[in-house]
Amino acid sequence: MAKVERKIRIEAAPQAVFDYVEEPANVPEYWPSVIEVKDVEPLPNGGAKYGWVYKMAGVRLEGSSEALEFVPGRRTVTANQGGVSGTVTWTYEPD
Repeated sequence: MAKVERKIRIEAAPQAVFDYVEEPANVPEYWPSVIEVKDVEPLPNGGAKYGWVYKMAGVRLEGSSEALEFVPGRRTVTANQGGVSGTVTWTYEPD
């Protein structure tokens, strides 16, 4: 399985970035080619489960995401199933 790692510096408090990124309605604003988020369900771990629509090279792909690990302000691990499957880990830390 391929692994891609990327680090970026954002001039904001980690909690503020966490709150923005972990709000499913915001996904189309920062994830290229996601055109829709739907059926959002809060999970007992604090994360969410939701469906999404992704458009790549004119092809519409649908799937879902579910937070497997949710540590407020620090880290999330999300499983994606469907048209674009994989696991995404976000880690938030102060500079």
